[in-house]
Amino acid sequence: MVQASSVEIRKVNKFYGPFQALKDIDLSVPPGKVTCLIGPSGSGKSTLLRCINFLEEYDSGEVRIDGQLIGYEAPGGRRMRARKLREMRRSIGMVFQQFNLWPHMTAQENVAEGLIRVRGLPRAEAADRAVEALRKVGLGDKMANHPARLSGGQQQRVAIARAIAMEPRLMLFDEPTSALDPELVGEVLNVMKTLAGEGMTMVVVTHEMGFAAHVADQVAFMEAGELVAVDAPARILHQPEDPRIQGFLRTYHERNAF
Repeated sequence: MVQASSVEIRKVNKFYGPFQALKDIDLSVPPGKVTCLIGPSGSGKSTLLRCINFLEEYDSGEVRIDGQLIGYEAPGGRRMRARKLREMRRSIGMVFQQFNLWPHMTAQENVAEGLIRVRGLPRAEAADRAVEALRKVGLGDKMANHPARLSGGQQQRVAIARAIAMEPRLMLFDEPTSALDPELVGEVLNVMKTLAGEGMTMVVVTHEMGFAAHVADQVAFMEAGELVAVDAPARILHQPEDPRIQGFLRTYHERNAF
């Protein structure tokens, strides 16, 4: 089992000018568990995810990873020093909608580069770690391929390999399958299921309700910057009491009906 982090979010608010994107968010993410964030587009899911590793600066409240405040020296205090923030981010992997691979590098080189630049590993050791990570995501036969010679699903798996090669204690996924053709979604979700099974703490913004139902330990529903409900997947997805969740799921099923 991997070493896994916990996340505590307390009364987090985020503004863009007069617009409030997050409103007093409270959420606990236990170590080794999977939390899926669902809700309509523009509800604040991705903003909340980016606040966890301080890619977005929250305006008030606290985000703590393993009990340590991230982003600020103290609640309501000055911004954390860049070096300390980099140190905290080393234990956090993040996978975005877009793959963000270097087109001139092979899959192996893409994974190894972060280990060399961020971790300062010797090139040979980084290359070995990259091989291990790519094999873990089922791309042992694609190491010498450049991104242009990989499918979208394979490119996203390279992006996941790049993240897990850093040996994170927490993985953040921002709609990792939204840019993929439908037939490629499953291969990425299967890798994520494997990580979940190994005990990785994961926070996943997703529109894949099947993944949330079968893999998540808890599902958090957001709308208009508010955290409406957090509960077991079965209660949120199959027995929702809040009419906002009911309406969202009704629209989802209508859009995905064959």
